Amino acid sequence: MSTSLKPSSDRPARVLIAGGGAAGLEAMIALRTLAGARVDIELVSPEPAFAWRSLAVAAAFGEIDAPTVDLREIAATLDARHVCDVVVGVESASATVTLADGGPRGYDALIVCTGAQVQDAIPGAVTFGAPGGTARFRHVLEHAERGEISTIIFAIPADVGWPIPLYELALLTAERLRSAGSAAELTLLTPESAPLAVFGGRASGAVLEELEERGIRFVPGIQATEIAWGELRAQPGNVRIGADAVITLPRLSGPAIAGLAADERGFLLVDAHGLVRGTSNVYAAGDAIAFAVKHGGLATQQADAAAEMIAARVGAAVTPTPFSPVLRGMLLTGSGPRYLEGTAGSAAGTGAASTRPLWWPPAKIAGRYIASHLNWQVPSPPSAASAVVVDVALHPEIAT
Repeated sequence: MSTSLKPSSDRPARVLIAGGGAAGLEAMIALRTLAGARVDIELVSPEPAFAWRSLAVAAAFGEIDAPTVDLREIAATLDARHVCDVVVGVESASATVTLADGGPRGYDALIVCTGAQVQDAIPGAVTFGAPGGTARFRHVLEHAERGEISTIIFAIPADVGWPIPLYELALLTAERLRSAGSAAELTLLTPESAPLAVFGGRASGAVLEELEERGIRFVPGIQATEIAWGELRAQPGNVRIGADAVITLPRLSGPAIAGLAADERGFLLVDAHGLVRGTSNVYAAGDAIAFAVKHGGLATQQADAAAEMIAARVGAAVTPTPFSPVLRGMLLTGSGPRYLEGTAGSAAGTGAASTRPLWWPPAKIAGRYIASHLNWQVPSPPSAASAVVVDVALHPEIAT
């Protein structure tokens, strides 16, 4: 692989970023910060605005408006350009991409941050995070508040990537129904061995306490498969559970971009610096890559690794650091804030608990560059949607 990305002329290196989510924004801000005028940056995304999806649960309960940030405006502040389009193919040998509407486009370096594709995971369930899912969830919530629904199951599917939103939905639903005087029974069903098991034993114990305090039944080790004849069916054991409504999250699949190496589910294969396998100048970060845990905070860390590599290759005084995942998760609960930390996979009783934030600003997406750049533009969740914050170092062997 060439160690330099400097073009033959004196012009800046052309860096194209595909995708305007957390990874794409972090990559753009990091590149401008680290490489300065050495790079010419163009952000390509199908949407004109960045949607703060990590606050979607609070928005679903009417606690806040779902905030967005205009991508063209933020690109302009960074002396970059934004183009509304979609990258549909990459030809790494000729260093060009194919855009859906704009045809071919050349680059010196490409960062793919296109995210994952969402699919219904449990036929018949309300899929929060899929198109129309928020409206359907609110419909269920309204019926439960009026006493017209007596049992709700929150079922975490396989291949979800980030289960926290479903825990938030269950906890905030319990708070809302308790305030409304509803006696609806809530169950959280998951293939995990413990609540948010990826965070380790101390965090799991804290989350289980939150569930138990609100009367939410927790059922681990069960994989929901479908809804039939008014019953949720799950494995192992051909389990059947009666339910008036089932809430779930989408199953994720990769973007499977033509010309780039991917696994069997379409997620891009990258090294520790985000370089896509078999290429010299194509990087990838965020939900599009083959990393099991999908979260905006991790996406920004992956984008930083790619941005540092590109900055160093254009001559900036940067020592690239490989992606070393640190997982920070904010769980909206509806009660007072609690902050926890631990090591993924650690034994029960290890780690630490604190009433203070473990990072600053204490945003849902704790990116090195994006948090300070965007935090002033995005409101924090209100006190009614209080938080358990979990800060852990992820062991790579459990996340791949």
